[in-house]
Amino acid sequence: MSREKSGAEIVVDTLVKAGVHHVFGIVSIHNMPIVDAISRSDDIEMITARHESSAAHMADGYARASGSLGVVLGSTGPGTTNLMTGLYEAGFSSSRLLAITGQAETSFYGKGKGYVHEAENQKLMLDTVTCSVASPRYVQELESCLRGVIGSILTGRPTPGAIEIPIDLQYAHALESAAPMEKPVSLPPDPEMLSSAVSLIKKSQKRIILVGGGVSTDQARNALKLLAELIEAPVITTANGKGAFPIEHPLHMGNALMRPPIKKLVKEADLLIAVGTRFQAGSDGMKINMELPPMIHVDIDPKVINLNFRAEIGLVSDAELALKGLVKSTYHKGDIQYLQRVQSVVVETNNNMRDGLGPDHAKALDIFSEHLGQGVFFVRDSTIPGYNWGNTLLPIDQPGGYIFPTSGAIGPGLPLGLGVAIATGKKTIIMHGDGGFMFHVGELATASQYQIPVVIVIFNDGGYGVLRGLQSQRFDGRFNETELYTPDFVKLAESMGIPGLYVDCVDDLAEAMNSAMARSGPVLIEINANNMAPINGVVPAPEDNRHEKGSS
Repeated sequence: MSREKSGAEIVVDTLVKAGVHHVFGIVSIHNMPIVDAISRSDDIEMITARHESSAAHMADGYARASGSLGVVLGSTGPGTTNLMTGLYEAGFSSSRLLAITGQAETSFYGKGKGYVHEAENQKLMLDTVTCSVASPRYVQELESCLRGVIGSILTGRPTPGAIEIPIDLQYAHALESAAPMEKPVSLPPDPEMLSSAVSLIKKSQKRIILVGGGVSTDQARNALKLLAELIEAPVITTANGKGAFPIEHPLHMGNALMRPPIKKLVKEADLLIAVGTRFQAGSDGMKINMELPPMIHVDIDPKVINLNFRAEIGLVSDAELALKGLVKSTYHKGDIQYLQRVQSVVVETNNNMRDGLGPDHAKALDIFSEHLGQGVFFVRDSTIPGYNWGNTLLPIDQPGGYIFPTSGAIGPGLPLGLGVAIATGKKTIIMHGDGGFMFHVGELATASQYQIPVVIVIFNDGGYGVLRGLQSQRFDGRFNETELYTPDFVKLAESMGIPGLYVDCVDDLAEAMNSAMARSGPVLIEINANNMAPINGVVPAPEDNRHEKGSS
């Protein structure tokens, strides 16, 4: 039986029906009723961030780690503009993120009278980074609008959505529906297209499988493993696909697609089965410039099929259902000599990559690898270690267990990791550079306040190391605006109530990581990256930008 509730209570009850347990955000005069309703709920906890952009990234990380809806709450106007970067990143990363914002009173909306936080074109702005935006004008339509946005977020490719709620509607009362939230229906493959895909696999000999972030559940991973074994095909992952295939399995090749010898072998295949990847281009369009063999492309987003590469067969489907459909048939084994060649080249290039890291980064890789137990997520920002060994050699053995800014943004690593840790309740490792860390440094206070179980590891080289290297290559060795003054991160963490550990050389990293992982709350480790032997091809910081502990 329906009963009358305030608009704010209707919002919270609808979130509860959608399975939401946490909301990230900042209280404001334009969302106070919703915050109050959350405080009276036994089912939802609000995590107060220090900036709306950080809150959006936290909700994004929460959604990626949990596979459920992440929710961020902001104010109208400046609060909503601050959400935009997090919504942009979530869209790039196919993340289930719902943004709830306030809006001016309906009697002032569109009048241009200078109402506080007035933002008449807010909906148009949100439309640019979301799949749908609702803007109810009557409290009676609030629930249906919110349900509609949640449904659009959870249908097809995960994409963020938003709703702006005028403040007077949050206080107003209406009847709430007693109907349960409709669960999204997974999209199965078209039977005829599935049959054609099976036929094409049977005709092929040299098969290879490429897996992206669309294989994000244990069930999909199990179906992928069965298919790979049935057709005896090597499995390459993208960076987002790390963990989608068991790393100890002999068919696991890892994130190896962009290595020249592997690209050559992929081109030689007579069939590529691409699952849950949109072939995202790098900063220089590297993947788009590849040559691929005939392809079966499985993706839940029809716009992705034939976007960058022509597919012989496009299966618009949930990855898990498509894989389960493919394994129902019987196949002959693939070309064993081709498989062995791929395996051999992957081992060789892995060894070459490890040698190129130098002794210190190779040691850091091994130390982090030791702590990647079951349920431990690894989150990285846009960093030199992340690009050079995190994306490739770091062993991730669970779907979605490797999380990073897919858009290539600098800075989201810390709040993404905080959201992941809240979702899992387990220790989460966050790897950062010093430059990117300063973007959301205030969230150390959030980590401390809620005792979020994270280990934050900052590789401090005194600047934007990735950009420094690019500048050196492209501007005759000149650096411009990439050298930064950095604080004493250990003292900064301690001032926030977070234990801080300083590692002057990588030989001390193992002890620091053991200590940090054993603690229950947040811990920060600062590594003097300028004392580490450089990675091949990575430009070190200029000598005059290197500093001893406490001198900056």
